Amino acid sequence: MMIMPSVDILNGKCVRLTRGKPKESTIYYDDPLEAVEVWNEQGAEMIHVVDLNAALGSGNNFPIIKEILKTKDAEIQVGGGIRTVQRALELSNLGASRVVLGTILLEKPKLLTKLKEKLETTRIVAALDYTKEKIVTHGWKHTTELNVFSFAKKIGNIGVGWILFSATERDGLMIGPDLINIKKMVEIVNIPVIASGGVSSIQDIINVAKTGVDSIIIGKALYERRFTLKEAQKNGNISKEIDD
Repeated sequence: MMIMPSVDILNGKCVRLTRGKPKESTIYYDDPLEAVEVWNEQGAEMIHVVDLNAALGSGNNFPIIKEILKTKDAEIQVGGGIRTVQRALELSNLGASRVVLGTILLEKPKLLTKLKEKLETTRIVAALDYTKEKIVTHGWKHTTELNVFSFAKKIGNIGVGWILFSATERDGLMIGPDLINIKKMVEIVNIPVIASGGVSSIQDIINVAKTGVDSIIIGKALYERRFTLKEAQKNGNISKEIDD
């Protein structure tokens, strides 16, 4: 299981939010490039970069993300407010290994079909953020009536490379991941699942790895030094070896 550190950018700074609320943010780096450098130095395979302003509809941090994409160590997965084919392709051309689509998949599902004509499916991630099995959109400001598992099956059949499954009620709280629903998602779809939300300990990482997910995104627990990236990577791999 790959461990993916998260670099969330709000108003030009690297932050962590609590349940996606901008008013409940903690600044960890004034310069997000410093955070990227830290995770590169610690051996990250891929870093998850999120433009929170773009996701929330309050501007964007595109210039900073362009600079991040110039780094040549870890691969970069970019999400947050990507709502046009042009922006997805621009990020990809600048060096993003994967682009993450969320709200737009519900509002303009035909965009995915158009994007697949120009970008490999393996470079497209569908972000399904949920609360009580309902999908939330627009930077987690709106809760829909769409069941996250039903939509996951639908979007998987249309064709994406990955499902990013985020438990909004656990994000930034370090209260443990939603293991039951993570396992359910892995069993429902036939594409790799990336889990996110709630990790607080090495045991959490081991437990998530046992669900069969491909990767897990970790933010606050790494920034709060609950464990190191290398410790997380070691235990994610050990869990897989045990199950094998």
